[in-house]
Parts: sequence; structure tokens; C-alpha cells
Amino acid sequence: MGNNYSDGMNSTYHSISSDEREIRRWSSFEYYPFKCGRRRIVYKGISFQSKRIDEIEEPTDGNFHGKGTKTKSKRVKTTDNIDNSYWSKRKCVVKTASKDDIMMNDKSNTDSQWFRKMFITGNDNISLFRKELNLDTEKKLGIAFAKSYLAEIDNMSSVWNPICYYCCRYKGRLSMDDIVLIEDRIEGPFRHFIFVDGTCEDDCPAILNAFLHFTYHQSEGKLVMCDFQGAEEKSNILHLTVPTIHSIERSFGPKDQGEEGIKEVLSNHKCNELCHKDWLKP
Repeated sequence: MGNNYSDGMNSTYHSISSDEREIRRWSSFEYYPFKCGRRRIVYKGISFQSKRIDEIEEPTDGNFHGKGTKTKSKRVKTTDNIDNSYWSKRKCVVKTASKDDIMMNDKSNTDSQWFRKMFITGNDNISLFRKELNLDTEKKLGIAFAKSYLAEIDNMSSVWNPICYYCCRYKGRLSMDDIVLIEDRIEGPFRHFIFVDGTCEDDCPAILNAFLHFTYHQSEGKLVMCDFQGAEEKSNILHLTVPTIHSIERSFGPKDQGEEGIKEVLSNHKCNELCHKDWLKP
């Protein structure tokens, strides 16, 4: 089992998944969730840089964090991270992970860690898109994807969590050894700009619709990115969650609907003033 309930903070272990630089993160989070729905409980927190993949000892028994081992070494590991990673802190949310989330980071898959793969693909496309539209010089609205990490609960406060739960009577709560997602926190009113089938809100920013088309053009028709959710932040950035990617090879996880998904998205796409005339069309 993981560490026992303590009277201190809520926190996670090193994340199971990593970012494009192979850095993992861990999080400390609040006692009371700020959102509690049917499928997810969401807490505000702070995440810290952990260690590189090759610096963390992997469990050999197939468990995420070697359950059944002595907890003392785990506490030392976590304390070391607190001392060494203060300046790497970022605002985040910690929320319950779905079965799809866990599948997306399952290292037993031949296309392992889909979240990381989608984030890298998304960032590469953003860089090329900015150059294509001269976004750096024209200072237009920018796009950024929030990083997402899968982790396991390490500590849960035995005092404050029960107090918050019984006083406020919210629908659910996290428990020891639960699997959660640590995601960069998106500030501002959350919106679903473009859906998984390519349909979009009436006031969807033109740059997102153009970016969708660009991903199809840049990949020479092999994939398209969609399902853009997030918020427009004060820094003039559209901060989005990890998108859905439909690809010919269906290599981007359980939401990837392959060629049929690509066709459906492009059939619902309407070009705007930012789409170039020479971009590939189906």
C-alpha cells in the first residue's frame, strides 16, 4: 500500500507519465474540491518538478509505485523533491483519472504514453503554425496546450479531508492509492471551442479553426487535431487541454477514430480568413 493517511498535506507520488523533456512532476493539493461532478472530482493545487525518468527506480512487479515496499524510502524521496523543486512550482488541478486516462499512459501499450505523444505533436504543430501565419510579428492570439501527468495519491490528510467532506457534503472524495491526473491549471472561463467531430461554437476564435485545418495540411492528410477545450487567458493565449487527434494509423489513443474521424472533422470545417488557399483539402 501507499503511505498512511497523515494529518498533513494531500500529495501525490512522482507522476507515472512525463513531458517532452522526460521530466515528471508531483503535486500538493487542497482539502476541498472546487468542482465535483458525476465522473470527476477536481482540486486546485501546486505541482513541482520531480526527477527525470532515468533517475527514478521503476517497480518490477507491474504496480505503479511498488506497493508493498517500505514507506520510509518513499517519504524520503518525496521530501527530497520538496527541497529541490521549489522554483519549478506551477499552478495545477488534480482530478480523478478515467479508464481512458489510464490507458493513455499505460506503458504496456506499443504506442505508450499517448498523452505525451499528443502534447509533443500539438506543440510541434503550434510552432510551425506560428511561423506560417507570422504570429510572433503580428502579435495575434496565441495557442498553448496544458501539460498533463498521471500520478498516484501518496498522502491524504486524516484530519482536514474528513472535516471538509462531512461539513460540505460534496459527492465524492479521493482515497489512498487512487490514480489522478495532474494538469496545468487553466485560468479563466472554460469553454469547449471545437468538438471532437469538428463542429465549433458560434464565436469560436478563427485562429483555432485555422489551426485545425493546418494540422491536416502539415501532416499531408495523415491526421487532424480537434476537440479544443480551454480558456483565453490574460496573456492573450488560448490555453487548451490535451486535444483529440484522429490519424490514419489510429495511433493516438482510444479517442482516435482514424480515417473516419478525419473525414467527419474536415466535413464540418469551414475555412476562414486565416486558412491559406494552398492548404490541403480532402
